[in-house]
Amino acid sequence: MNPMNFIGNGKAVTAKHFRIRHGAIDRDTALAIPAILALKLQNSGVDVNFYSPWNRGHAGDYDLPELFNWMDSICKAK
Repeated sequence: MNPMNFIGNGKAVTAKHFRIRHGAIDRDTALAIPAILALKLQNSGVDVNFYSPWNRGHAGDYDLPELFNWMDSICKAK
């Protein structure tokens, strides 16, 4: 399923906030994939927090404190 087909089409509900991380040396996915996704979301009016950490691969738990701070900032924004 390609998420690009559903972003901004009016038939699907898109989350209001996205946090996308893609390691600069990720060997599983090209940087263009999450970058295009982030741009499509931003162009549709969605709040996107995108970052490509330098010298990181496909690991997931390298910035958990920042993730939790980001989640807190969204919850407290209302």
